Amino acid sequence: MQPVDRPVYLPSLLYNRPRRTKSAPLPYAFYVHGQTDVGRVRERNEDSFALVPELGIAVVADGMGGRPGGDVASRIAVEVTVEGVSVALGQAASSGSFAEAMADRMRSIVMDAHDRIREQVDRDAALEGMGTTLTAIALDPTSEEWVVGHVGDSRAYRLREGGLTQLTRDDTWVQEEIDAGRMPPSASRYSPFAHLLTQCLGSDDRPEPQLVAGRSAPGDTFLLCTDGLVGMVEDDRVRTLLLRHITGNGQAEPGGAVEALIEAANEAGGRDNITAALIHVPPT
Repeated sequence: MQPVDRPVYLPSLLYNRPRRTKSAPLPYAFYVHGQTDVGRVRERNEDSFALVPELGIAVVADGMGGRPGGDVASRIAVEVTVEGVSVALGQAASSGSFAEAMADRMRSIVMDAHDRIREQVDRDAALEGMGTTLTAIALDPTSEEWVVGHVGDSRAYRLREGGLTQLTRDDTWVQEEIDAGRMPPSASRYSPFAHLLTQCLGSDDRPEPQLVAGRSAPGDTFLLCTDGLVGMVEDDRVRTLLLRHITGNGQAEPGGAVEALIEAANEAGGRDNITAALIHVPPT
């Protein structure tokens, strides 16, 4: 499927196939685009992502590379999360504080995804050991609030007024070493343990989801991505590519931004599957 250049309305998207891409300028409040690519080394794509444009939902998941059923785990996580968040959005919108209500629901939804993966393993012993990361965002155009649910080392970023901020914390051994002051952040990219997760969905130990909430501003751009992108492309380069396609004068090409990010990761070696999902809040 080729990138779509003309406006398209899509009720929902769920992909974990190489080079699948769609975008949708919304009749509501956001522009969205997502794409996944197998990269230049892996033979299978174990990433999954979903977009629900009319509800302001984006989800990415990275199945455990080299483990049985990584693509199965990531697909289950995305499907359960999209279904749960879609239902929860209506409840949160009518409860007063969107962020507070949605944060409580997001935690339960992420844990539901974990339990569903474990149930699949119980039904099929060949899938023992499969797992996945998960990063999901829900934005409410009415209150302008957003909530992110996160487990693993996929990431959520926010681009605001030219500055790129990482919203999530990596659940990795390297990040724990950085937090403890035993490793400088600059060394994390080159550590042989950079991809050693401390928690994921589907593991024997139940994870503790990270929840982040805030309020969006006109012109904000949210990027969700797997480590196949940020493991190959430095944050400064990600910022530059986003700014090249999303400017403060009302011009936004989220599809072009995602395409550029995928291309940059592949040019850097493409050692892992690469997935990026972007939600842009127009300036007006």
